Amino acid sequence: MEPRAHVDESQVPSLSVIEDALQREDSSWRDRANSLDTKAGVILSAAGVIVAIVGTTSSIAALIGEILAIATGAAAVRALWPRVDKAIGPQELRDRYLTSDPIRTRLTLLNTRIQLHQKNEKSLLAKAGRIRIAALLLLGSALAILVSGIVNAIRG
Repeated sequence: MEPRAHVDESQVPSLSVIEDALQREDSSWRDRANSLDTKAGVILSAAGVIVAIVGTTSSIAALIGEILAIATGAAAVRALWPRVDKAIGPQELRDRYLTSDPIRTRLTLLNTRIQLHQKNEKSLLAKAGRIRIAALLLLGSALAILVSGIVNAIRG
């Protein structure tokens, strides 16, 4: 196997610009992932509150609301786990590229980071979908409890 030719930085003049853009995108991705985890946590808390407040209410609508709240909690937990964040292992990076051409290493890293970013983005979109489901279940739970309250008020 022949050693790869040295890559001169003048052959890839936009490399640092692309690396910087990818770094900004990775930072934005992490902010969005943290935001989704926060939303899932709030939804999980709200579901717990509903289950605790409704307790042993005997109406069918309240029971449906409580079941929906439990389903909301399960959906929120599913959105929280697993944490989405694939990255390049530093030890493997050092072991494989410590003595390699620096520009070629940067290009390899860039390509790997782009692939990881695509996988992370796909996982993040799936997580957002699970949070939407949890939010809809929470809304359904609140509506069922509202109906229960209205029915109880009408019955007097």
